Amino acid sequence: MASAHHPVRIVLIEDSLALRDLLAEMLAATGGVEIVGAADNEAAAIELLRRLHPDLAIIDLELQGGTGLKVLAALHDLPPGADTPRAVVFSNHTHPIVRERCRMLGAQAFFDKSFQLDELLAYVHATTDGPGAHPG
Repeated sequence: MASAHHPVRIVLIEDSLALRDLLAEMLAATGGVEIVGAADNEAAAIELLRRLHPDLAIIDLELQGGTGLKVLAALHDLPPGADTPRAVVFSNHTHPIVRERCRMLGAQAFFDKSFQLDELLAYVHATTDGPGAHPG
């Protein structure tokens, strides 16, 4: 479990306020995490990620303005050595082509909103298992 001194810092990028609040509540119950920011559109998400340098970004692909794919592309295009957060996708857009594009842009995991909330929570919980813990 992550020490109380260094929780996993997470930015939630999700256009549904209700789902964002639910995720924040469920992640907080996981322990060892801190929600440091949230955004519902591409521009705000990119700005938050560049400013806050979280450990993990949970990204929906369909946003109020722009797309999660462009957020992933912005992270992917950061210069080598930049403090780039790990990114996972949590979306209803689960076509294999979309999943592959997300992987090509650096997403470490892809979770279907329809039925993989528990898997997303388990993934985040695994990241709290200690410094450098990176679940596959």
